[in-house]
Amino acid sequence: MAVLHPPSTGVAYPGDMDLLKRIFDDLCHQRGFCQGSPAAEDLAKAAMDLFAQGVVDEDELTESLTNYLDRR
Repeated sequence: MAVLHPPSTGVAYPGDMDLLKRIFDDLCHQRGFCQGSPAAEDLAKAAMDLFAQGVVDEDELTESLTNYLDRR
């Protein structure tokens, strides 16, 4: 389980972006979202919103984003 840097500075470091991208790619693959599609863009925005709110744990991000997609 990876943990991102706290976003207290508003900065996402390269390792943070790598983890967010990996979670994003995995969920897009699972859901059949094409890169650049409205659904993928919505997922990316949700991931960045969670990060900005301080959700930095990989498992928590994945679970929160999965729940978000299930509610859509």
